[in-house]
Amino acid sequence: MLALMWRPLPAFFLIGLLLFAGDRLLLEEPAEAFVPPPVRVPAERVEELRRSLWLRGGGEPSEEEIAAMVDAEVADELLYREALALGFDRDDPVIFNRLVMNMRFAGAGEDRDAGELYREARELGMHLTDIVVRRRLIQRIRLLIESAAEHPEPSSEELRAYFDARSDELIRPARVRFVHRYFSREHEQDARGALASLGGAGPEAGSDLADAFLHPPEQPPQSRRELAGRFGAAFADGIFALEPGAWAGPVPSAYGQHLVYIRERSEEEPLAFEAVKDKMRYGVLAERGEAALADVVARLREGVEVRVEPPAS
Repeated sequence: MLALMWRPLPAFFLIGLLLFAGDRLLLEEPAEAFVPPPVRVPAERVEELRRSLWLRGGGEPSEEEIAAMVDAEVADELLYREALALGFDRDDPVIFNRLVMNMRFAGAGEDRDAGELYREARELGMHLTDIVVRRRLIQRIRLLIESAAEHPEPSSEELRAYFDARSDELIRPARVRFVHRYFSREHEQDARGALASLGGAGPEAGSDLADAFLHPPEQPPQSRRELAGRFGAAFADGIFALEPGAWAGPVPSAYGQHLVYIRERSEEEPLAFEAVKDKMRYGVLAERGEAALADVVARLREGVEVRVEPPAS
């Protein structure tokens, strides 16, 4: 089974493989129909999910956001069960090493055989209670589903359709190329005098008037976002308000003040398909993987009762 993890599989075969473990009991016509155990999401876990959303977003999450997190929790449980049913826990070196480590941590001697400790850990049910083992199984079955969805390679028509659906979002941002002269906080008052002395000078002037700075005076074309990350938001806003061809400022940054000479500025423009074709490939594959995963989870969820406990009042 470990080999299957790395071998391309057609999507229809993969789904059949994943569902085989659950369906085989029905095909054998047991005396009583198999009823899968319910998936239970306790109130404490719902509260943990709510808190994580609150910390991530900085405010009280909506009911829809909490419901989406609960659905993801249910999906993980179903994938975990399926991974166990398919025996993914029996041939995984990460799980083997984890269980052996747990046994040694619990007091097993260093002289004891690792294989013996692994078997003993399984007899004790450690593989069913360890959070690292659970995450590994979920990760592995997700990888199997998503990697199977990568085949065949996206066609030109798929890539073009993906691009066309997002063409409004695929914009090359406006950029500026400029020269700057930096004045530290101790010399901020000198910046205006330096500007007056520059007058109509070109971009090569003024290097002897300014302080040393960590970024070079000659700056390549950059977007507002790139400038904000390098110099601060105030500097980015100030730069884009200037006209090319003359010294201007001072423009404040996170470090001090700058005199700026805009060499050229380009406006935002749509990206050409050929320029982002490789990115479109990754987008198509990611979308396929998400769809395949959703299909498998939906099938696994059929006939399974889900119990979400309400938070304590």
